Amino acid sequence: MFRIRPPERTNVVDIYDDHAKHWWDFSNPIFEPLHAMVPARARYLDRQGLHVDGRVVVDVGAGGGYVTKLLAGRGAKVAALDIARQALLAGATEVPRASFVEASAAVLPFADASVDMVVNTDVLVHLPGKLQEECVREMARILKPDGVLWFSTINSTWLARTVLITLGEDLLRFVHKGTHEPSTFISPKRMRALLAAVGMTLVHQEGLGPVRLNAKARLVMGRLPTTSVMWQGHARKTA
Repeated sequence: MFRIRPPERTNVVDIYDDHAKHWWDFSNPIFEPLHAMVPARARYLDRQGLHVDGRVVVDVGAGGGYVTKLLAGRGAKVAALDIARQALLAGATEVPRASFVEASAAVLPFADASVDMVVNTDVLVHLPGKLQEECVREMARILKPDGVLWFSTINSTWLARTVLITLGEDLLRFVHKGTHEPSTFISPKRMRALLAAVGMTLVHQEGLGPVRLNAKARLVMGRLPTTSVMWQGHARKTA
């Protein structure tokens, strides 16, 4: 993997706050790909039989609430957390049934064993190693016994770095420059280790990404046969 004109900063997530007024504008190039992921995430819940109706769910790193809205629409009692205040305000307007809370992923404001499910979509990948460990520890702490952690992330492979950074950020520019830092990408092996350290077991994993273009020439996301670039999965609290 190589960078063309390396950015001054990487893992730049403040763009989601700075552009918060566009969170629900799906023609916006920053947010359209994120929104396109939602149907693929919904199908994952269905395939894995992960029912949320009536369950207490915490969406960690919720941003403007795409996944929060999916969960609330399925009857979950959702608390959406993020450090991006403007993004949370955008989400609160769109998803009034959920609670939106400004909080760090490393210090979750919930009691031990009080939550049925924790959701973490593309958040761990933006945290440095130590914070990844702290976030996973916190998510395990608030989960009830047999509770579920549902997550998505980016694999630490040369292919992921080439697709998302060399092509995505530097050449084709379909990803905002500086969004990713390759050293924080997470392989399934590392994820299993992070989970095992806090008494959780990885139950299922699968590839995630673009599968075709729709009639409006926009990306349709779905399950892929490889986890080499983006992948999602879920784990259960076993101890």
